[in-house]
Amino acid sequence: MAIANRCDFSVGDVIDRKYTVTKVLGEGAFGKVFKVTKGTRDVYALKLLKLWEVAPEIRQQLCDRFEMEFQTGQIKSPYLVHSIDRGFVEGNPYILMEFCSKGDLSSCPRNTDWNLIGQQILLGLKALHQCGKVHRDLKPENVLLKSDGTAALTDF
Repeated sequence: MAIANRCDFSVGDVIDRKYTVTKVLGEGAFGKVFKVTKGTRDVYALKLLKLWEVAPEIRQQLCDRFEMEFQTGQIKSPYLVHSIDRGFVEGNPYILMEFCSKGDLSSCPRNTDWNLIGQQILLGLKALHQCGKVHRDLKPENVLLKSDGTAALTDF
């Protein structure tokens, strides 16, 4: 496996000579998610796997899981966040995904139709299960809301 260099991107930085960071959306143990633009109008979420912080002996396993996440995001369902592109920057893989502008379930307003949200989550799980996939980390932060309010599962 190639060497992974540290990539501490911040607002205004350009990732892989294509995607300009406009906001840091979140960070976990192994990854960091950015709101990015390509050109002047296209807005996406970019998830970067921080391989530079991972012990070399588990890097391949993490990369394999990351690739599986990209492939799962190719499943056609309005209730799953879609993967659009993937690549490497400084030896670290990234996934470019659709941007869900209304945040996650924790940012839902009080008047949310929770029955509808529940149905959409179940339809997302159904789409995954029909393709032999299981969501292993279902929680409010992994249910995002698209611009039209549709709930979509992420972080498969």
